[in-house]
Amino acid sequence: MRKRIYILLIAIVVLGLSACSNNSEEDLQSKKWNVDATNGESYTAEFGKDTVSFKMGSLTRGFTYKISDDEISLEANGEEPIVFEVEKDGDEYFFKATTEAIRDQFGDLTLSPNKD
Repeated sequence: MRKRIYILLIAIVVLGLSACSNNSEEDLQSKKWNVDATNGESYTAEFGKDTVSFKMGSLTRGFTYKISDDEISLEANGEEPIVFEVEKDGDEYFFKATTEAIRDQFGDLTLSPNKD
């Protein structure tokens, strides 16, 4: 009996986590975002089905992305992936760098819905 309860709990947790990833992905795709980085930069972001564009002034940089297990992985032109842990608080997202090198280059990111 304990084994069945244990298996049921694991199944519920797995389904819950996969639902969170899909909800985050749909939410990110539904809005334009203001991004504030701890390295002092700020820009906007727009998420498509599997791409994201970051725009600062007239400069735009694009990545493909994947969200899984509360992490987002950004990739551009075969370069090493840039991985952030994703946390949601209200209508904001926090992307926390997973390595010191990523934090130094990009900072930790706060995404809030663009009001425009």
